[in-house]
Amino acid sequence: MVPDTPSLDDAVALATRAHTGQLDKIGEEYIGHPLRVMRVVAAIADGAGVDHEYAQMAAVLHDVVEDSAITLDDLVALGYPPAVVAAVDALSHRPGEPVEDYLARVAADDLAVAVKRADMADNGDPTRLIRLPAERADRYRQRYADRMRLLDDLVAARRAAGKAAGAGEAAAAADADAHRKPAEEAGEVSGTEGVGGTEGVGGGDAQRAGGRAAARGSGPPVASTP
Repeated sequence: MVPDTPSLDDAVALATRAHTGQLDKIGEEYIGHPLRVMRVVAAIADGAGVDHEYAQMAAVLHDVVEDSAITLDDLVALGYPPAVVAAVDALSHRPGEPVEDYLARVAADDLAVAVKRADMADNGDPTRLIRLPAERADRYRQRYADRMRLLDDLVAARRAAGKAAGAGEAAAAADADAHRKPAEEAGEVSGTEGVGGTEGVGGGDAQRAGGRAAARGSGPPVASTP
């Protein structure tokens, strides 16, 4: 039986259970962090072009796989939407994973990008960092500022690659169309007499197939962000 899709309240309850007993860097209950991230994401979701409820679910659950015994398979079994599970997967930092690789994975998922920006904004919130020793606060402030810039660069590179790929596909389609029209006209002319017409049409088909093969081979490949 396919489980019902959990509600946002269900996601909040799951995150609360998962983070029970955990404390944040200033000694407060950890669940406060994902709840704050969820509220920020609720305010920016529309501007970020992501689903409002999915963004809040991913936000409140963004640390459950990384920081508790809950797994991605558990989220799937509970019926969380694939987009939410994928975002939580992208947001879960693997042990020993370089920050660049981690943020590249985040940058490939729009939902994860919205959550990660809210996450880093909360982690670098001056009103909270001021409660830490100055040296430690400065270290956190610099860390999250650097990571925010890196994420922004990765997202910009991904979008630029997408635009370049789209332009390449459009050029390939135009080239194929330019080759197809003369072939079709030649097929129509040679197709005026009996069997010769069959050959003429066949020639047009061959040209069309060639044009389509050229279209598939032309232009730069779509970039895949790791």
